[in-house]
Amino acid sequence: MSLEAQAKERILLAAQKLFTQKGYEQVTVREIAREAKCSHTSIYVYFEDKKQLLEALAEEPLNRLRNSIQNTLASDKYGPQEQLTRLSKMFVHFGLSYRNLYQAFLTYEASRVDIEETIWELNEKRLELFVHLKSAVKGVFPNADEKQLLDLSRMIYFLLHGIIMTYKNVDEHVNGIIRRVFPIVERSINYLIQGGVYDENNQGLTTRLQN
Repeated sequence: MSLEAQAKERILLAAQKLFTQKGYEQVTVREIAREAKCSHTSIYVYFEDKKQLLEALAEEPLNRLRNSIQNTLASDKYGPQEQLTRLSKMFVHFGLSYRNLYQAFLTYEASRVDIEETIWELNEKRLELFVHLKSAVKGVFPNADEKQLLDLSRMIYFLLHGIIMTYKNVDEHVNGIIRRVFPIVERSINYLIQGGVYDENNQGLTTRLQN
């Protein structure tokens, strides 16, 4: 590994440690430099700002999540409802696995999901995940219009986000939490689908389950 690569790796490890311990917004570039045992000006040689550091840390985990979701949606082994349930569990597992960095990875300066363009690459990855969620919802509710799909997808996202945030500061291994919350995720998605979802005008959505 070159000296440059070693320096970047040391800076990223320092940033990850401090973001995990103190939270992204509470950490300064100077603190990262002290942890990495370099000058703060050295950090700017490799990274434009603290946001770019966050982007570099989030890239691989978010790419892995995206790829897993894409593989699930492309598989013909699962019907629409199971695809949506599996996708939801993947997201919760990701959030709980990275619970100390989850807010920074997914919510810090996040763009609205109904805005197609963003100037920050990290937001592009976040929006791509939401597009996949909406695609899974479309599979279950093929007759829904765009507004209904957006509303339904947001409902599911808020549900999953709330579960993750509930356990954000819990000092417990992810596997133990997963055993308790996965059944709740599955039942919640099932209730949402089986009960039907109504828009503000009380117009029902017809579900066409293709399991």
